[in-house]
Amino acid sequence: MKLRRPTLELDLTMGSNQMLLNMLEDDALDAILIATDDGELSDAHFDVIPLFEDRIFLATPAGETRDGAGPVDLRDYADRDFVSLAEGFATYAGSQEAFQIAGFEPRMVTQVNDIFSMISLVQAGVGLALIPGRMKKVYENNIQLLTLAEPYQMRQQISIVYSHRRERDNDLLALAAEGRMYARSLTDSAV
Repeated sequence: MKLRRPTLELDLTMGSNQMLLNMLEDDALDAILIATDDGELSDAHFDVIPLFEDRIFLATPAGETRDGAGPVDLRDYADRDFVSLAEGFATYAGSQEAFQIAGFEPRMVTQVNDIFSMISLVQAGVGLALIPGRMKKVYENNIQLLTLAEPYQMRQQISIVYSHRRERDNDLLALAAEGRMYARSLTDSAV
């Protein structure tokens, strides 16, 4: 992006999907990177550039052992403590759906407002969590990410979103082009 637009300034603002969408609607942000669902955002209001699909995993402390191999049944963890992101985060919604399918209400020790705090709590053994796979490479030595059995597998579509009324903004056009090239590179490398 900096090669295309060297004078462009980029700032990282972390928050829930809802908070970032509100900031985008209030013109406090030019573009956001969030999890999106088909039809969730109005085409008349937003331009959405899909980047990649991410899966949700069960996160446990690195040293925790388990019986067996392969995907885990979330129901086997019904008696465990969990930590989660607060309501408004995409991972929160996906986690709630997975727990509903598993047929139990998780015992939530705490909810936090950023994924890094949640991972630290898992690492410290405070509770387990459902987290996106994109965190795996960064934290593979600190936590285990266990594949969930098929009924509980949740996916997130990660996309760039910006206001449709700014579709001709040269900086946003450059961002959209970079996003499409990145998405295409992921598709090409998967083949």
